[in-house]
Amino acid sequence: MDFDDTLYGHPGGPIIGAVLALATEGNLTLDRILRGIAAGYEAHGILCEATKPSPEHAAKVRSVGNLDTIAAALAISVALNLDDAMIERVVGVAVAHSIVPYTAKWYERPVPGTKNNIGWIAAGAVLAVSLALEGQTGVTQPLEGDKGFWRMAGSDRWVFNEDVLSKPPAVLRTGFKHYPACWHTQEYLKAFSALLDRVDVGDDVVEIIIFATPDIEKFCDGDPVGAADVAFSLPAMFALLAAGIEPGPLWATSKPQPRAECAFQHTRSSDCRILIKTSKGQELTASVAANSLSDGAKTGLDHDGVLAKFRRLADDEMVAALLPVLQPESTLAAHDVGVDLVSELSANITRLMLHHVGGGAG
Repeated sequence: MDFDDTLYGHPGGPIIGAVLALATEGNLTLDRILRGIAAGYEAHGILCEATKPSPEHAAKVRSVGNLDTIAAALAISVALNLDDAMIERVVGVAVAHSIVPYTAKWYERPVPGTKNNIGWIAAGAVLAVSLALEGQTGVTQPLEGDKGFWRMAGSDRWVFNEDVLSKPPAVLRTGFKHYPACWHTQEYLKAFSALLDRVDVGDDVVEIIIFATPDIEKFCDGDPVGAADVAFSLPAMFALLAAGIEPGPLWATSKPQPRAECAFQHTRSSDCRILIKTSKGQELTASVAANSLSDGAKTGLDHDGVLAKFRRLADDEMVAALLPVLQPESTLAAHDVGVDLVSELSANITRLMLHHVGGGAG
């Protein structure tokens, strides 16, 4: 649950999955695969920023994964080296194959185990490109205007501007999570884990108080309904961490039992922090940093952290097969190719987006 990367959602799963599907079929080279993936991330970041709802609307409706089919279809298009006219056709077909998952119900529980329906999203992108190549035409001017796809994506506005040109490429702003849980809870989990390290041996946590903004309240349900809910419940995840259960697959299969001797409390505050009290009278507190949605790389795992997480959580057969090619010395050449391509792709994809949605009213 929530093992993927994050930048305005979770672009990696659908984009990389869709590109690899077509890469296998077309025997694409590494540089074409990297171009497609980087392009998909860039398109995803641009679309998500352009369709970002107003704060008032976002409090009621939250879009998750609705733009991913378009981004994944663009990723495939660049990997296949399609021309601008065909890419425009692909986008028009992709909107018709985009899923619209529970944009409002995300705030209620239980959370569906399928979450962002990544498999269907990637399959929709593959289908959209295949249909466009076979001659199907799609919606014209699908993204912007009064009847643009932003409405189906759960937003109340379309605001596209060229400020995106000044940002680093999206693929370099993507964050990798420390824990298999929502990005909004990562810093709370990190802070709590650090506090546990300060608890004396033989002592027990008896009270946890988090001081947080109102948007964290939806993560404070202490009695998860289903396995998927564990990753969205701070009390449940704190209980697992306190019990020494490794973040990973066990979080989705272990429903922690509430401990009568450990109280959990949420207090509204703009000064975000965690306070724990122990059975031996210790009171420990730690500040909770803010996570950036527009640049998760600064607070997410670094390269070594991602590999360490992979070693711990993947099954032995997968680790043995993939770890040798994920080492820095093995990926250096590919990394150099990727960095060279990223700057070029960032400019090219932005140019394409400006061409296809140019002047779209917000």
